[in-house]
Amino acid sequence: MSDRKRDKSPSMAEQLPGVTRLKQDKIAPYRKPLSTLPKQRLLDDERVLQELLDDSDEATSYESGDELKFLRDGYSSRLLKKLRRGDYAIQDELDLHGLIVADAKLETHGFINECARDNVRAVRIVHGKGRNSAGRQPVLKNMLLGWLSKNQHVVAVCSTPANDGGTGAVYVLLGK
Repeated sequence: MSDRKRDKSPSMAEQLPGVTRLKQDKIAPYRKPLSTLPKQRLLDDERVLQELLDDSDEATSYESGDELKFLRDGYSSRLLKKLRRGDYAIQDELDLHGLIVADAKLETHGFINECARDNVRAVRIVHGKGRNSAGRQPVLKNMLLGWLSKNQHVVAVCSTPANDGGTGAVYVLLGK
């Protein structure tokens, strides 16, 4: 045994006679603040993007005439007329020239979802006329209308006037 005495400091009760400790059960334990990142919205956007990227619709090309147009159910046809006339200020643009179908689809949906998050109302997407494609047929043009019509943020789509790209580009109106 050692000759050293153990140093015992007096307990709190010994230091403060007549004071009894209260049981504290009213304060919640500390926990880190929750993230302000909208996790569910990001998960929803990712899920929608993955569904849209499925190759199920790649086999079927969306045949369209020279002009593209789409209006979501429940909206007035006046919206499409105003969009076609150029009454909405174009706030952003995406150029798909030179992209293969899979990359163009990914770029398109990413662009539309980003614009919707940033409260952009009207955009232009340039897809080209397909003059450099195999068979000189527009590949992206025929697929684009299908991709846009499946996106929940898209309200209306129409080909642009000749001075803004003609049948090689589309105006896209996004919902609020």
